[in-house]
Amino acid sequence: MAAIGMYLGQLLKFIYDFVGNYGVAIIIFTILIRIVLLPFYVQQMGTMKKMKEINPLVEDLKKKYAKDPQKLNEEMMKLYKEKNVNPMSGCLPMLLPLVILWPLFAMLRNYPAFSTASFLWLKSLAEKDPYFILPILSGVTTYISSAMIQTDNSQKSMNLIMSAFMIWITVSLPAGIGIYWVTSNIFQIAQQYFFLRPTESMKGESSNEGNNKNRKNS
Repeated sequence: MAAIGMYLGQLLKFIYDFVGNYGVAIIIFTILIRIVLLPFYVQQMGTMKKMKEINPLVEDLKKKYAKDPQKLNEEMMKLYKEKNVNPMSGCLPMLLPLVILWPLFAMLRNYPAFSTASFLWLKSLAEKDPYFILPILSGVTTYISSAMIQTDNSQKSMNLIMSAFMIWITVSLPAGIGIYWVTSNIFQIAQQYFFLRPTESMKGESSNEGNNKNRKNS
């Protein structure tokens, strides 16, 4: 882990030598890290997209078998198999990037040059944001990112709690980490927007199911 942190620090310094500002260097550095980790997130996004697309079908099953949990579980398994969805396949891609992310946070938290580095309204990237702009942006972008992948309204309160938690955490962290976190969230929002767009086939399928329901009700 220490070796990874050392190499990441060298990469950040290399970028700084070109741009001449550590705030800009962190933004470029963050984008590069996210691009390196993109293959792991692509697999995760694929699973999330499928789960989100079949969520209306899942909700129908929950209503239909609300009083029979065993039958509900059986029908859910059938649905996942029919749609070729494995809910657990999105977990491993989230664990692997931690090998890079943990030493990265340690490196940013203790980076020596940040004590004299300024960026926009920030006089020192080693100090907390005195105007709480980064913590607020951290909370807002965390909420937007979470809201994009929520599958039902029951997750909304959890998203709010998580966003408030990120504000609280970022308030106590060096501004350099705040810049990293906000940039990473914005990248993730763009990434999720691209990968989670409904496919034409699923749009057609949802439309057909809606028409079928209307015919039955008629």
